[in-house]
Amino acid sequence: MKKLFAIILMLLSSSLYAKADNQEYLEMVKEGKAVVIDVREKNEVEEGVLNGAIWLPLSSMKSGDAWVAKVKELTKDKTALIYCRSGNRAGIAEKMFENKGIEAENIGGYENLKPTFGSTKEITQSIE
Repeated sequence: MKKLFAIILMLLSSSLYAKADNQEYLEMVKEGKAVVIDVREKNEVEEGVLNGAIWLPLSSMKSGDAWVAKVKELTKDKTALIYCRSGNRAGIAEKMFENKGIEAENIGGYENLKPTFGSTKEITQSIE
């Protein structure tokens, strides 16, 4: 019984501290409080990117620190909202950003975000 109570309490407390929802993320971007960064690879972004997203493939982040200065410039006084296909690589990127002193949040996967942000086939800005 104690285990069941502990599990229920844990689930309830985690939902109280849940991350923002997609609409809140969009509002952060519109208010200039955040930038959206896509860490998927080239073959994936050819399908489309979220409107206004900056493309920074995770593979290029792993090959050196050339990306850090540019991201710091783009995210000055802003949060980097990072996404990929499912949220897995965005979680890795989030840790990499935080290790470099960049405020970041994993906002999940492209398909889940697309209805809120809209999408385009055109990459307007990239960091490679």
